[in-house]
Amino acid sequence: MLMNSYVFRAMHGHAARGAMLAWLCTLAPQCCLAADITHVTLVQMHPAIGVGEEIFMYAVPKALGYFAQEKLDVAIEGVSGGGPAAQALQSGQAECAITMPESILQLRERGGDPIAIYTLKQNTGSIMLLAADSPIHAFGELKGKTIGAASFGAGGGLAVKDHLAQIGITPDQYSAVSTGVNAASFTALQSHQLDALVVWDGMRGAAENTGMALRTLEIPDQDKIAAMTLATTQRFIHDHKDQVSGMCRAVAKGLHFALANPNAAIRLFWQEFPTAKPSGVDQAVALRNQRHIMDRWFESSEQGVAPGHETGAMRPDSWELMREVYVKTGALKGTIPATQGYTSDFISSCNAYDHAAIEAQAAAMPQ
Repeated sequence: MLMNSYVFRAMHGHAARGAMLAWLCTLAPQCCLAADITHVTLVQMHPAIGVGEEIFMYAVPKALGYFAQEKLDVAIEGVSGGGPAAQALQSGQAECAITMPESILQLRERGGDPIAIYTLKQNTGSIMLLAADSPIHAFGELKGKTIGAASFGAGGGLAVKDHLAQIGITPDQYSAVSTGVNAASFTALQSHQLDALVVWDGMRGAAENTGMALRTLEIPDQDKIAAMTLATTQRFIHDHKDQVSGMCRAVAKGLHFALANPNAAIRLFWQEFPTAKPSGVDQAVALRNQRHIMDRWFESSEQGVAPGHETGAMRPDSWELMREVYVKTGALKGTIPATQGYTSDFISSCNAYDHAAIEAQAAAMPQ
């Protein structure tokens, strides 16, 4: 069936497009529904899918329909680091990103408009691992030692470098080795090829799952500076404010569910990403190990947040301290205030959902 060509030629501009859309929808009503869906690309700051924020930020909201309830169609992609994740936002390759506050401020200093809307971690989760029999018990004892980290240009590695400088240990007085993220770095620590290894919470949980005898050394100020955030751009907020609220709310619901029933959240994660389920391992063992990694993640991410209460709140003092630290290291110029990097405008709407319903849903699924 074709629309009368004379009628179509007689329509102009918006009127023509509106009439055409209305006519098409009489033939296929689903097209009108599709027009209401907003497509969102979420970029995470590591390339591989694993046990971490992707469980509650993507797998759970997708599986349980939290995105669909907000009329969102969300895809997840990965890049290597907070900087590239923030850059994906700025370039328009993504509408939302998991990134770090310093990466947001770096782009803001260059005239960009990324902005944090929801705190994913109240603590960076970075920590230093030592072999159980290591003679090291304080940072001052790292002089002349070999220290491994995924990177010394950001995150925990940069924090260690900065603190060593504060106590008078300069980079030429220890060996800094970029180890990447792999099992070989744990082996190097255990065999004393590395004297210390800087990791984050999930990586620590994975190391503990191997049965290695380890000790930890706290990295100063890592529980005080602003950490991982959910961010978007001011452009996207201007055009899609309701969708930003919806995305944030779906994430908050996913987090609430995962905290209430972590095992069910991991099973949903396996359902969405089958290759993330360890092969050749008893399911109960795989579940226990991945639950341990997830528990470590939540220890730092929800530090100081009471169960069932408002999540994602911004801490102005932690953003200001983060800015001071990175200005001192040279990673930031310090030309703009920390307050330009975040907004608290969405926290209320992020948490505006039926908490009891989420807890009941979590309780109804196998523990």
